[in-house]
Amino acid sequence: MVAAAAIVIPVLVAFGVIGRGARPERFDAKLVVVTPVGEGVHLHEVVDIDFGRAQRHGYQRVIPNDFGVPVDIIASSPNASAKIDVSSEGDNTRIRLGDPNATTTGRHRYVLDYTLPAAHLSDHSLALDIIGDQETLRTERFTVVLSGFRLANPTCNVGVAGTAGGCTLAPYREGYRVVLAPLRAGEGVTVGGTITGISALMQLTDPPPLAEPITRRRPLMVTSFVVALGVALLTFLFSVRAGRNVVAGADAADAAFATTDGSGPTRLVTDRQLQALATTEFEPPRGIRPWHGALLLRERIDNQTVSSWFSDQIAQQVVVLSGEGKDAVVTAGPALHQAPPITKQRIDTLLGDDGHLQLGTYQPCPGTPWKEIEAEQKVAAKESGWWRRGAPGTGLGAWRAAALPLLIAVLVVMIIVLGALRDHPVFALVASFVLPGIAGLVAYSGLLPSRSAVGSALALRAESFRRFLEASEGSHVDWAWERGLLREYSAWAVALGAAEAWGRAVAMSAVSPPEVRINTMPLFMYTQSSAWQQSFTAPQSSSGSGGGFSGGFSGGGGGGGSSGSW
Repeated sequence: MVAAAAIVIPVLVAFGVIGRGARPERFDAKLVVVTPVGEGVHLHEVVDIDFGRAQRHGYQRVIPNDFGVPVDIIASSPNASAKIDVSSEGDNTRIRLGDPNATTTGRHRYVLDYTLPAAHLSDHSLALDIIGDQETLRTERFTVVLSGFRLANPTCNVGVAGTAGGCTLAPYREGYRVVLAPLRAGEGVTVGGTITGISALMQLTDPPPLAEPITRRRPLMVTSFVVALGVALLTFLFSVRAGRNVVAGADAADAAFATTDGSGPTRLVTDRQLQALATTEFEPPRGIRPWHGALLLRERIDNQTVSSWFSDQIAQQVVVLSGEGKDAVVTAGPALHQAPPITKQRIDTLLGDDGHLQLGTYQPCPGTPWKEIEAEQKVAAKESGWWRRGAPGTGLGAWRAAALPLLIAVLVVMIIVLGALRDHPVFALVASFVLPGIAGLVAYSGLLPSRSAVGSALALRAESFRRFLEASEGSHVDWAWERGLLREYSAWAVALGAAEAWGRAVAMSAVSPPEVRINTMPLFMYTQSSAWQQSFTAPQSSSGSGGGFSGGFSGGGGGGGSSGSW
């Protein structure tokens, strides 16, 4: 889960879903070449427009008709549809280039040629609005070239209507040129002067298309991955350090037999270091029951700890099993009358008026024994004194259950609710920090419980006995049977996750089949756990069967108008 949280943001960056940079709609460049044609002027416009992430049909130009209705309109585009649509709008003509049935995003070039037939050049005066101050988009580089004109007192105005000056129409080869970088939205451009003659036309070529902007996607992807990996690692190290256990003494023996008064020297060790202190013990920890061992090693309360409780009742003959599979029946055992009152009451409720429970199918009964036992185990864990912080059942388990929904919710909020912010690289970096951090706190919550010295001692002895059960052979089963311990050891094998290994050892033993059947009934909680749990209102968490310590011990003239997209 932490690995997925660490790579999801770099992957989203790689595919441009987030962090690709904010690209507002704008003109990257415009070139307008003006040449005389009779009484009019011909305009050749080369427009590089970036629609950004906006869905647009194409480019549009609105031209006032004060120098005549535009004629000889042609258009082209090397990378977009340049279908022409011309409409009259009173004093203006609207030219649209593009496909009305399709949209596009990103950067495109449009080339538009048209003639304004009535510019009154015979008056020897030129006053041409190249673009009006109704322009709504910024132009990063706006170039105007006058070719075929000889002018006296050339003028250039940039800004809102009525503004004088602000730019210079300078001689350029056989004509004049002005470059504005940038031309801001709401600014118009007017050029003019007194026409003293007509010169030869310049030989001009269109500028090469602008290269696609550098997105810096790869560096951002790598950086976000490094951030995510670092956060995940720091969260892990924090969880390991926060969950260190208290152990007594300086060696394994001292640690395994800490006194209940907490006297003597102690030290802090991680779960892995605590596991390294375990040895192999031939008897279970004294003074605790098998489900306590499951609780101490796994540091959680779930189906396995409850199963271990029932397995222990079978071992003590508080209840008896007969039959197998769907025919298995639970009845009262000879030791029921000796059981603690709460246990006797719970078993009586479980068996009901019929005095038995048919396993494999749910049978309603007063109360919910499974959940009651789980709740009782949570209280016992909290009051045991075996943990100095984070005792099982105190809330850390809820973090695990909320892991996937929480991560999905955070990702949805960050990508959808924050909207356009997701294009900013900082967003990717923040997400790379937040998601793995949450995932780590959730996934590594199992490392946070910290055992007391007594809890560590009991956990060590339980682990040492688990190792014995895992490594047992037939002779060990014989030894346990001879001493009347086979039933108890079977219950411990179920609790500590060593049922498979212990079952193999039983099969290799010299104990007769009838005795094996009688003395290994607690293993039923492992081999027939699904049939057993179907008889209860059992919780939905996974029971598992693994043993060991938790976590492995996560802008006046004619022309002008405006331009934009449609």
